Amino acid sequence: QMFLDITPSEVAGLPRYTGEMELTNHSAGSLTSQAYQKRWLRKEELLADAAEKTSVAAEWLGARAYPLQRLNDAWTLVMGGHFHDIAAGTATPKSYEFAWNDEVIAMNQFGGVLNNATEAVAAALNTESKGVPIVVFNPLNIAREDVVEARLNFPGGTPSAVRVTGPDGKEVPAQISSGKVLFVARVPSVGYAVYDVQPGAAAAAASTLAVSENTLENQYYRVKLNSEGDVASIFDKSIGRELLSAPARLAISYDNPEQWPAWNMDWDQEQAAPKAYVSGPAHSRVVENGPVRVAVEVSRQTAGSWFVQTIRLSAGDAGKRVEFGNVVDWTTRESNLKATFPLAASNRMATYNWDIGTIERPTAQPKKFEVPSHQWIDLTDMSGEFGATILTDCKNGSDKPNDNTIRLTLIRTPGTAGGFADQGTQDIGHHEFLFGIAGHAGDWRHAETDWQGQRLNDPLVAFETSKHAGALGREFSLLKVGNPRIRVLALKKAEQSDEVIVR
Repeated sequence: QMFLDITPSEVAGLPRYTGEMELTNHSAGSLTSQAYQKRWLRKEELLADAAEKTSVAAEWLGARAYPLQRLNDAWTLVMGGHFHDIAAGTATPKSYEFAWNDEVIAMNQFGGVLNNATEAVAAALNTESKGVPIVVFNPLNIAREDVVEARLNFPGGTPSAVRVTGPDGKEVPAQISSGKVLFVARVPSVGYAVYDVQPGAAAAAASTLAVSENTLENQYYRVKLNSEGDVASIFDKSIGRELLSAPARLAISYDNPEQWPAWNMDWDQEQAAPKAYVSGPAHSRVVENGPVRVAVEVSRQTAGSWFVQTIRLSAGDAGKRVEFGNVVDWTTRESNLKATFPLAASNRMATYNWDIGTIERPTAQPKKFEVPSHQWIDLTDMSGEFGATILTDCKNGSDKPNDNTIRLTLIRTPGTAGGFADQGTQDIGHHEFLFGIAGHAGDWRHAETDWQGQRLNDPLVAFETSKHAGALGREFSLLKVGNPRIRVLALKKAEQSDEVIVR
């Protein structure tokens, strides 16, 4: 009725928008505020998706009834965490004690479903092995090769070395790191693969990985760190180009909005030069050096906060991205922390993932500077010849201050000049998060670097199981084309119902 009642003169006075309609006030800061809650929500989405897919697989195999009520109950708790002020990071501090409790309950529910469904599928797999049988689950709907991390129970304790064989009986790269077994696995789309982990050194094989306290290299990248502990160079071997125009740094900026501190970020503060960069003295050490992954850990202290960043390169397809693991003990008030990527590519427009699609946005403007995204942001050079995709696991806010720089907003503890004194301590505490970068020729669609964002977010999951024979063999995929088991089950379900669902 409202639209029917609007007069032509009123219509003429309405503003016109091209693209998204984003609030300048009351939105920019809330993309990052309460980083703990943002992290819970992202991890829940991924775990819920995995629980759903494995439950479908278990039911289609006739091994477990689909746990509809349990999934619905868990997702209802998650939806409470998505409520207006809770998800936005603008609720009262006390409310988050209740919200986080609900998130833990939901995560345990999804984790229980995932374990039960995987147990059912694993019972039908052939897990006969000489060592410890591991069932690896791939929650993504693409076949992939990636690194698996698993804590296993060896009869005599964790060995100093292991050898791992895949479903085809061939050895794969493997190593021990911080008490965990790391190995390279190939797993089908929304599927499982069985691996055999045995104590003992693997046969010597040529490795593409190399590491020192200030360099890392694999078949795709050569990474160099400077004396400040920053990544100063990422050379993409596959395209023969440097991805950075200056070191990638962690920047600390003044953050004290005139109004609504948890909600807002102010344009002038956002555009001002950072008040500090995380810098030396940097303490660097090699923490991983094997055929699966190499890593350098850099520890630094700046502005009262402690930063530990681990730069990693992997073997195989997992090596197509450079990963930055971050552990931050944050105490810096009236400030925000941004990961700054000055890129060699330059373009007024960048592409931002929204999960259900993408959107292109220009370099920062006074009415639109801090913007939302999920999992990745791509900057392809104006020439169209190359670019870089920035990958992020649980950070939703970013800005693009110029045509060649992407900055991920990681943590913010705003000042309270605009009132709401209780928001002046938000995000003080311990944080763990991951981001990365993947170079490409052409654009992101051509290179499919968007999948690198999903792979960084949703790692392969390892389950230790018992040894037994199984009719499914050593691999199973819910979405494998031509899977006869799926076709038979689909026909049976079609016979039982007037409604046919094609998966």
